[in-house]
Amino acid sequence: MTDHLELAAEGLSLVDRASIDEAIRAARAPGTRRTYASAWRSWETWCVGRGVNAFPADPMLVAAHLAERHSAGVSTSRLDVTVAAIRARHIDEGLEDPTAVRGVQLVVRGLRRIDAGERAVKQAHPLTVAEVRRMLGTLDRATLAGKRDAAILLIGFAGALRRSEISNLRVSDLSFKADGVVVRLRKSKSDQEGAGAFVGVVRGAHQDTDPVSALRDWLGAAGLATAGPLFVRVRRGGHVDRVSLHPDTVNAIVKRMACCAGLSDLPISAHSLRAGHATVAAEAGVPASRLARTTRHADLRTLAMYVRPGEVLRDTSSGSLGL
Repeated sequence: MTDHLELAAEGLSLVDRASIDEAIRAARAPGTRRTYASAWRSWETWCVGRGVNAFPADPMLVAAHLAERHSAGVSTSRLDVTVAAIRARHIDEGLEDPTAVRGVQLVVRGLRRIDAGERAVKQAHPLTVAEVRRMLGTLDRATLAGKRDAAILLIGFAGALRRSEISNLRVSDLSFKADGVVVRLRKSKSDQEGAGAFVGVVRGAHQDTDPVSALRDWLGAAGLATAGPLFVRVRRGGHVDRVSLHPDTVNAIVKRMACCAGLSDLPISAHSLRAGHATVAAEAGVPASRLARTTRHADLRTLAMYVRPGEVLRDTSSGSLGL
């Protein structure tokens, strides 16, 4: 991997090269490396089936691969990952980026236009407070599983957390204060450098929907001390495993609550917690700049996707037309 740095071999020890390789690998988050590796394996498999070389990649073969996968129903967002993986592999090895060729870029642009014109964008349904209450009502909050699931639902909604962020939380990431709790996010999708972020969650006005009380209730009942993962598996008989819930499990828990609440007709997922926070806050008049500090959106254009009609109706200039 150090070859593309154009470092002379003379004077470099094996330890030097190992240290450089380790630093280069750390330049990408572990999740990104795994995603790129999976996309690269898919590209390699496709090339084997065609009897062609995967590396270095022929730009027109890359274009054909993308078009074929899109025809098979693969979303352009996943294809973007494939493009990024192929680009990274070539740049890391000091070779020209085959995805930068105009023909490949035109194919990518065309596939996006096809998606925009023919495929409806599926957004997670933004949960309302009333729906959160309905979902909480399906839980037996006298049980460990019920206490855990209530805490997941409420802290995810109040903190606008992603499923991966909920999964990664540890007990030591919580700092309880008189008026709420400060949640430390050690890593997240929008924090590839691992700098971390802090999210404040205030006490709720109602006991049944208070995220701080729900957290304390879960911590106390599960016997979780000051270390270890925050949200863990609960086995039959009330046994608590000291293993973090996988992000997919967090998603499944939210979906199950929604189904039990009679909301199965809505596209509800763990992302509905984050989307719901943004929507409810915007409709309550929270400015986008302040909202972005909680949701940790670096790009307000992305945040605008979650801010539904409430803010749009307040900001529209149509009311000044005199109609």
